[in-house]
Amino acid sequence: MNSIKLILFSITLVLAPLQLLAEQQLPTQFDNNRIILIPELTSGKKLRFFTDTGGGWNAISKELHQQYNWPTIIKVADGEEYILSEMPKFNAEAKIPAGGIENFMAGYLFIAPEAELSQEQQFDGFLGGRWHAEKIIKIDYVTESMFILDSLDEVNLNKFKKVELGFQKDSQQKYTTAFPRMSIKVQGIEYQTLLDTGATSTLTNSAKKQIQSKSNVVGTSFIAASVFDNWKARNPDWDVIEKAEHGTEEAMIKVPFVIIAEQSIGPVWFTRREDNNFHEFMSSMMDKKIDGAFGGSGLKYFDLVIDYIDEHAYFKAGL
Repeated sequence: MNSIKLILFSITLVLAPLQLLAEQQLPTQFDNNRIILIPELTSGKKLRFFTDTGGGWNAISKELHQQYNWPTIIKVADGEEYILSEMPKFNAEAKIPAGGIENFMAGYLFIAPEAELSQEQQFDGFLGGRWHAEKIIKIDYVTESMFILDSLDEVNLNKFKKVELGFQKDSQQKYTTAFPRMSIKVQGIEYQTLLDTGATSTLTNSAKKQIQSKSNVVGTSFIAASVFDNWKARNPDWDVIEKAEHGTEEAMIKVPFVIIAEQSIGPVWFTRREDNNFHEFMSSMMDKKIDGAFGGSGLKYFDLVIDYIDEHAYFKAGL
């Protein structure tokens, strides 16, 4: 998520199914532990889609859509009219698939002003939880690569550790947001978190220097204030940067070790968030109450497979 700000919709859309996925390596750029897909239109123009397993919508920029005049679908629900776009056509050597179809967006994209897609950097589109849904996705933060897999048979999982994911379901047992819940351990205590590849923090110049980042905009992890404050009180030797985040003036804490899938990794920087961001707002879209979001500041240590179909993830520490 981009600082836990989501745009969610409650409408139900019935749209035509899209083509099936094929195994493929995605055109990917890793930017300070965040993932950007860079597909190429048939015109040769390269686009930039920010990807976020904790994001609430799939969208493409209004300006770009007007330029290319892609086909749209108009849907009226609850007295509101929504205009959605098909996924653009891409060159075969640099393409990305459409989103999952078993949800109200059904693989289509909302059309939004570019300014709404990202407040920090310029993106042509946004791919959230429901884009990742119904897929098997391999993300290797160490080699900075991303794949869509047909099956787990395509990966040697001998050195991976398996963890269960939790998803909120509706009355028909279909996923709602497709936000994956996973557990982490810090000092022997288990915390439930959102697996959040898009967790983003914009650092002050001072914080950027202290964490030795190349950019002010970084992939982070988030933790509820009550947990953050407890860690800080119990561990006076842990590094804390006060007023680390530009705009919110929230603090960050450096946790030496975090256990994921029986593997200890670290250090991991967590950005503080008020409790209600997770204990109420985000938890309302999860299958269980969560305390935070585990993002790029911790995921960067892993080769990761997220199996949305079987609702499991596989982790292999690479650093």
